[in-house]
Amino acid sequence: MNQKIDILIVEPGKEPRLSTVTNDLETLQQIVGGPIEAGCYLPQRVMLICNTDGKNMGLLPNRPNPADSTDAICGTFLLCSFEGDRFTSLTPAQQMEFQSYFALSGSEGGGVR
Repeated sequence: MNQKIDILIVEPGKEPRLSTVTNDLETLQQIVGGPIEAGCYLPQRVMLICNTDGKNMGLLPNRPNPADSTDAICGTFLLCSFEGDRFTSLTPAQQMEFQSYFALSGSEGGGVR
């Protein structure tokens, strides 16, 4: 049986939202709309997971890439915590920090504070 985890989902033009999802590849791929890329390590042991082909698929730019300010993440992405090679739930402190970090700035959206 697959475990449920608490994540943040960040969609283009929308505020980050908390969601509880099944921790399996199919669910994560469904959220981001295709094959996942997990590799942007953020502070507090948080992982940013996005669609590997987001740019090539023409997905909407979402937020600036925290690892490269000259790049943007395209399409919906999610944030979770991790332990070793397992994805885990975000703690309440992680949820608060990253909801604020990825909140829309101004009325046009698409930026981090």
